[in-house]
Amino acid sequence: MKTIKVTVFLILAIGAVAGPAWAQYPLGDRWYENPLGLKPLSLHTSMGFVLPALVTGVALVLTKRDSTLQQKFSLYTETGVTFGYKYPHTKVAQSNTGLNFMLRRWLSVGTELSATCPFDDYNRTIGFAIRPFARLYAVNKPAWQLWFESGGGLVYFTDPFPQPNSRDNRTGTSLNGTTKYGIGASVRLGPRAKLLFGARHLHISNGDTKGADRNPSHDSNGLFAGLSWIL
Repeated sequence: MKTIKVTVFLILAIGAVAGPAWAQYPLGDRWYENPLGLKPLSLHTSMGFVLPALVTGVALVLTKRDSTLQQKFSLYTETGVTFGYKYPHTKVAQSNTGLNFMLRRWLSVGTELSATCPFDDYNRTIGFAIRPFARLYAVNKPAWQLWFESGGGLVYFTDPFPQPNSRDNRTGTSLNGTTKYGIGASVRLGPRAKLLFGARHLHISNGDTKGADRNPSHDSNGLFAGLSWIL
């Protein structure tokens, strides 16, 4: 019953807060390229942080602590690549290392550090990011898990990103917001080790903090895989 109450509250809260998000909504996105980018579920930059924080707060207020929950902490490392669906079709390679903490059997929170490397005919740089996130588990069994994850943070590139190209003469900034959301799964490999894999959407922009003329933004979809160790 408590889980149902939390779900209903989240649906209402998302509808209330997602509309005025300050993050840019990419013009011309198709729903299958950015499934949750459609209003009012705009999970870009600021909302990538606001919604996980909202979920966590609601869970702590409306649900009881599970005293039987064990093996709460896990450390993971993963790599992945996303493929930009807007010109110049930038590819972004990422290496992520993070810590995940189970709050409830259906919810965890964590923070990751990332090396983010976009590359195409105009861009070739490296960025370093920190991103808090929350995971909602549809399945949480000893042998395997299935979850939805969303989180938002900051990324600093050694060169402004994105760079101007033949279709857009705007120059991005070195400091940007970054949002990732997607579906992930884990399969138990041993007493403490798990194999991770999944698909995600990546958004990078500065939320027009330097004005629209300095916010060309980036959106891409891709896959990731890695390993996790229960601490």
